[in-house]
Amino acid sequence: MPDEPDELINAVAHTEDAFAGQLGQLDYEEGLDPNAHDSDVIQLRKACRLLDACRLLRDHNGYHTSVIEMSFAAIERTLEFYALTASNDTIDDFREGHDRAYDRGADLRLVTEETARRMKQLYRDNRAAAYYRDTVAAAQQADAMFDLAVTVHDYVKNFAQLAHECRCQH
Repeated sequence: MPDEPDELINAVAHTEDAFAGQLGQLDYEEGLDPNAHDSDVIQLRKACRLLDACRLLRDHNGYHTSVIEMSFAAIERTLEFYALTASNDTIDDFREGHDRAYDRGADLRLVTEETARRMKQLYRDNRAAAYYRDTVAAAQQADAMFDLAVTVHDYVKNFAQLAHECRCQH
């Protein structure tokens, strides 16, 4: 067994303390305080923050893999927002796998079965390839994925008639 550097052991302990609330009162991003907002609004605003992060990275000429990863996450958070708003689903219903968000979008008639299937296939074929395999993301792919995420986000918040809850910075 290798000797681990003290910095690694200390960093793990510090992070454990942070997630256990041992570092003082938690400082949430504006609009994302779980004590002040319902879980549906928090999911929508997480998507807003992910899209804003994508915009920031794209402005710095690159980070295509990160943009693709965050764009898929923004789509899923946006679909979860709608499912939480329009049904009795709870956030715990979305902990197992990525398909659930797309399936609930179709079940709730937010998108067609065909669109849900195609977005799931995009996820399986491309997000997983960029994340787990040796595939490298290209600018065109990142741009298209980001545009899809923004389109889904805008469509869903307007469909739900809750665009006023969106906090996108564009």
